[in-house]
Amino acid sequence: MKKFVLLLFFLLSISSYSLGFIRDSEIENLIKEIVSPIADAAGQKKENLEIFIIDDNQLNAFVTPGQKIFIFSGLITNSKNVNALEGVIAHELGHITGRHHVKIYEQLEKSRAIMLAGVILGGAVSALTGDPNAAGAIAGGAVTTSGRSLLSFSRTQEGSADQAGFSFLKNSGKSLCGIISFLELLENTQVSYQENAYTQSHPLTRERIRDAKNAAKDENCERKNSELLIDEKYKFIQAKLIAFTDPENTLISMKNNSKFNDDQKNYALAIANYKSFNLKKGNELINKLIKKYPSNPYFYELKAQMLRENGFLKESLNNYLIVNKLLPNDPLVQIELAHTLLNIDSKKTLDKAIQKLLAAKKSEPENNKLWYLLSVAHGKNSEMSESRYASAYSSYLNGDDEMAISFIERAKKITNKNSPIWNKLINLENEINLKKNKR
Repeated sequence: MKKFVLLLFFLLSISSYSLGFIRDSEIENLIKEIVSPIADAAGQKKENLEIFIIDDNQLNAFVTPGQKIFIFSGLITNSKNVNALEGVIAHELGHITGRHHVKIYEQLEKSRAIMLAGVILGGAVSALTGDPNAAGAIAGGAVTTSGRSLLSFSRTQEGSADQAGFSFLKNSGKSLCGIISFLELLENTQVSYQENAYTQSHPLTRERIRDAKNAAKDENCERKNSELLIDEKYKFIQAKLIAFTDPENTLISMKNNSKFNDDQKNYALAIANYKSFNLKKGNELINKLIKKYPSNPYFYELKAQMLRENGFLKESLNNYLIVNKLLPNDPLVQIELAHTLLNIDSKKTLDKAIQKLLAAKKSEPENNKLWYLLSVAHGKNSEMSESRYASAYSSYLNGDDEMAISFIERAKKITNKNSPIWNKLINLENEINLKKNKR
């Protein structure tokens, strides 16, 4: 599992902040598996949906233009079961089908209240919490009469997204009991402030619970919540996230955590031990899981990561090759395999690393680590124009336009003007300058 810190600019860059993103094949592939039938019910093309996991313990999720769904890690780790996450995703798909993000921007234009974009941002980032303090803090001021109008518009959208989500769940054969249990959990987190319908971007949680229960009137959720079998794969990614984000506490509390079975506990403890510099114990635990589940690619992937980060490159490579065989078209696996091949540092492994990175680029064209590794690989291969272009693009993705322009200028000095790489350099330079002119 890998984390990347990116700078997201929302609503004309009026308000921005850094978010840590978690990239992990196991988690992303399972979330896509969960989303697939709900997306079908929502009439959405699954291939256009993008899932992003944010490293934050809040019970949050939100959508942005381009069918991008952002899920906070806390939503995964604190969900009672996979059905709760299904309910939240159905709600977010309701926003997409309702084109709510577009309507928010249109409403902002009509009201000419651009500075209130921060308020709307606060509502989006706080997502399902409905905490008015979050919106107010980002806006940096009190909610005005005009602001209340916009927030009311947002409340209407949230109610509409709820109703759409209920429909998507039913049409995909999913239970509504999970979203009810999630909303009840959400209500318990809201005791620190007094709910005010005028300053809250979401409908009051108790009203949402009432609506969800009414939509689920044909289901016996009391019985289902006690009998529902939580998807075992989902519990593995819950344990994984908990261990990566809080290894110290995992070592202390995981053994007595009744939520997980022994295999899931061992998965978490393998991660926590390796993150706590106890490779021997971590390796022992992951080997146990590999022996029991020899076809699970993610156990080999964890072992490969552990070994590489501790300098055992050949052993790491052997395990990444197994992962690549079990998941031959996974771009994140190809990137990590390329990383290991580059570290071994031979001509043979260098050529293979470049091949893997170029293959992964088809699915991950804006992966910052991929472009960084390409810059290293091309540099080692004495392809300096390609190396500097990759460095420029990596800097651009990281939000450092000044550094990107510097790499472009250095690349242009050694690049033939009739070559394909020259055109790429000029296109990137034009894109950066266009962005500057819009500011």
